[in-house]
Amino acid sequence: MSESSFVMVPRSWNSYPASFGFKNGQGYATYRLTVRIQPTEHVLALRVPNIFSSYKLWVNGDLLAAEGVVGTSRDTSSPEQFPRIVSFDAHTDKLDIVVQVSNFQHRKGGIWVDFKLGDSDQIVRSQMIATAQEMAILGSLIIIGVYHIGLYAFWRQEQFTIHFGLLCLFVAARSSVTGDSYLMQLFPISWETGLKIEYISLVFSAVTGFLYVYRLFPGVVSKRVVQAIIGIGMMLCLFVLVFPAIVYSKSLPIFQLFVLGVGMYCLIIVIKALILKRAGAGFVLAGVAVFVLTVMNDMLFYNEWFVFPQLVPIGLFFFMLMQSFIISTRFSTALRRVGQVSDELRELNTHLEERIEERTEALSLTNETLEQRNRDLGRMETSRRHLMTNISHDLRTPITLLQGYLEAIQDGVVKSEEQRQKYVRMMLGKVGGLNRLIHDLFELSKLEAGQLRFDLSDVLLSEWIEQIQGQYEIDIRSGGLSFTCAYDYARQEVPELEQPERILVKLDLPRMDQVIANVIYNALKHTPRNGHLSLLFYYDYETSRVIINVCDTGSGIETEHLPFIFDRFYKKEISRNSAEGGSGLGLAIAKEIVEGHEGTIGAESIPNKGTTIWISLPARKM
Repeated sequence: MSESSFVMVPRSWNSYPASFGFKNGQGYATYRLTVRIQPTEHVLALRVPNIFSSYKLWVNGDLLAAEGVVGTSRDTSSPEQFPRIVSFDAHTDKLDIVVQVSNFQHRKGGIWVDFKLGDSDQIVRSQMIATAQEMAILGSLIIIGVYHIGLYAFWRQEQFTIHFGLLCLFVAARSSVTGDSYLMQLFPISWETGLKIEYISLVFSAVTGFLYVYRLFPGVVSKRVVQAIIGIGMMLCLFVLVFPAIVYSKSLPIFQLFVLGVGMYCLIIVIKALILKRAGAGFVLAGVAVFVLTVMNDMLFYNEWFVFPQLVPIGLFFFMLMQSFIISTRFSTALRRVGQVSDELRELNTHLEERIEERTEALSLTNETLEQRNRDLGRMETSRRHLMTNISHDLRTPITLLQGYLEAIQDGVVKSEEQRQKYVRMMLGKVGGLNRLIHDLFELSKLEAGQLRFDLSDVLLSEWIEQIQGQYEIDIRSGGLSFTCAYDYARQEVPELEQPERILVKLDLPRMDQVIANVIYNALKHTPRNGHLSLLFYYDYETSRVIINVCDTGSGIETEHLPFIFDRFYKKEISRNSAEGGSGLGLAIAKEIVEGHEGTIGAESIPNKGTTIWISLPARKM
């Protein structure tokens, strides 16, 4: 069909009338959409979903995205699919979106998942949340899968554990090549290979899920049925390996029928086991039922009955919870049996009772020691994971900029010595920022893991106030601000005890100075000249704590951002957690140090009027 026509999107070419010229979902087409908008200075973004099986996208005449090679035949086209987010300016009142699509390699062609258009920050944040959720589920599946395989390696009596572990890994493999296609983004895997992994992992998920139920409830299923299901699964996998995607993708209903049939048969097996009162059958029935429902949902989704997209990983996650109950039940049963045997041995060997008690006590002490070490290792491992996550997240941008500067020098873009010196200064600035970020990350990780010890000593409050005033007054006044650092006698409730010389605070002075410096310099950077910055101290006799209020007359913080300013890497323009070019860790480190002193830290703010950071520390009067 060469004429223009209005079409419904999202919708695959398979569902269009024959007059459109698409045969079995194959062909090529150009989509065009005009969107009326209000001109804005904000950057807009468009999330482009997986489009089968190659495309090019223009917005207002600019080519912004392309996957694969768009062609008019199988020989002139090449498939590829990744979801993309493209950004563009919206200075006009109209967006002209053009998408060229071709498909000669898959059973379905065209745009059959919707686009998302909106503010760039909103689209990116939405994608980050979705990615985090998917990665959390994917990581859980991999960890649980490896755990159950390891459990089988050390406890071979329970053969169902290895099949459950393989089920988790196969579902994880399929999830990694569908949706955002994380596996193909990380490794140089072709579109054809990724599709084969998707289909083969689908078959193996059904087979291993069936074997899990078979091993969990032996004697309920005939071995001939087991052999038949394994045989059919192997033939389907061989079919995928031998033939190209255009052939086996058209056979998807056969694969879906196989998976659905195996799932329904598993339900029948579990119901029989429940009737026979097999241990754990109730948990398995709940898990299998939910899992089968999510499988049916995904089948409907891939056949364009848009219910909910990609629920199988979530269904399996629920299945994992049920599996944990089963393992807990079996372990508790084993422990009860051990207890019974212990009672019998105690009756038969009464003369060994004292020795057994001594050994039990020794084992308990050893176990407590091991548990403590395990907790310490857990804190260290958590800190390490946080560190690696933050490094990978926040180092990418400056490293990319450094690479760009170096390539500009290498390619001869920078010609004059003045430009070269400018680029060198910029690179040194980025390297300095990276060094500060790495230092802050290591310090915060040590604080969170409890590896940083505080050297606490009694400090007179009056001396501490004088030290802070002398240390920061020049910097603050040179920044154009008036400065007050004093004891707040107006807040004192007991006049006869209004002497800071009689109040002792237990501090690690270098660490607490790090907190005060961070709060003061953040306030200094967010307060305009001719403003005022004050540090007011007072002693609360009811709680025996010293309260420090750091107040400024700066721009303030909006209410919705206030609860998050002490979070690591929280970087809103309004946030005090990072000044311009900062790491976003300053107040997070300050919070950890204050809590290490058994204190608390918080913030109050009125936008455009000022901010108060308050610190509460244990103290005592002399």
